[in-house]
Amino acid sequence: MKLVVLSVLAALVVIAVDAQSCAGRCDTIGTDSSAPCQCNKPCINYGDCCSDYEQVCLSCVDRCDIGYNSQFPCQCNTQCPNHGNCCFDFDALCEGGSGGGSVTDTELRDLSSQLFILDEANSAASAVLNLQGSTSQGSYTDKAPEPLFTSVPEDLLNSGTYAMFRSTWDNYVYDVTIAEDVTEEERIEETTLIDAILASDVGQTAANFLISKGYFADLASYRSYFDTIWFGLYTRGGGPLGSSGFEHVLVGEIKDGISGFHNWARFWEEERIGEMNYLGYIKTADLNGNTLIEMPMQWQGYNKAISSILVGTSPELELSLYTVCFVTRPNSKCPVAANGQFFSVQTYDLKQNGGTYVGTAYPTF
Repeated sequence: MKLVVLSVLAALVVIAVDAQSCAGRCDTIGTDSSAPCQCNKPCINYGDCCSDYEQVCLSCVDRCDIGYNSQFPCQCNTQCPNHGNCCFDFDALCEGGSGGGSVTDTELRDLSSQLFILDEANSAASAVLNLQGSTSQGSYTDKAPEPLFTSVPEDLLNSGTYAMFRSTWDNYVYDVTIAEDVTEEERIEETTLIDAILASDVGQTAANFLISKGYFADLASYRSYFDTIWFGLYTRGGGPLGSSGFEHVLVGEIKDGISGFHNWARFWEEERIGEMNYLGYIKTADLNGNTLIEMPMQWQGYNKAISSILVGTSPELELSLYTVCFVTRPNSKCPVAANGQFFSVQTYDLKQNGGTYVGTAYPTF
């Protein structure tokens, strides 16, 4: 009888020990109220993860041959590069960890981190936000009676690449069904901005990275490509040449509602002059300075169910980072990092008349 009791007690001790570890528990659905610590995705937010959560659940050790499982906080299979949810050591431990290209996820995160460090024109520290109430995708009930931006230096858009960027805003007809008529003056404004971006530390670093990886022969070929994918005109859904990647992503368009519009400085200016109504946030992330915001939008009387902006980034940072992702991870989530925080950039290309252009590019979770 004593042996039976001792065996039961020993088993209970083992169970208690195992309950404090994430071994075999990383795909747990929901919270296990009987366990002293958790191993599911929400445990980070609740602060009740087991001590080995990161070591066991956020690593590819012994997981490279496991199929895709949506319950895992990160993945270690050939599908994860397209979903942008590979574990941090996927490239190092799993065969074929380049994500379908000649650039690894780790290299993309390292490069993007470097670009944020080099971004001297980053204005995150001077852009004061008032996030107010949370809302949901497609909800146009105003949960934020005050503007999103409480304070931004008034002279921001009058200096450096911000001023060059701003000078292009009146070059575009927002309605994509109306053909764009690019004047010589407007073309000069575009090329001036391109030259300034490629002359910056951020632009040079991004270009040199892609050249070193064999995507381009030299800076001249990169510049030509950059110009084409961002400023080349195309049609959206047939009709005249009324759109471009630059206009769509950074300036904003109208096509059955708001189309594109992913730049924070542009958002701030339109809000300042009364054309943008901030409704509240769906999801936010503090990237140790820069703020990523997903939200519904109301602009010039038009709606968009969900959009995103990355607050504080300079024009050269956004265009350079998006170009790297467009080249290395087209039509998928591109794994990037800022100030030690992971996020993604989603890009889609648009192929038309023998050319390839930026259909869209935006920051996301």
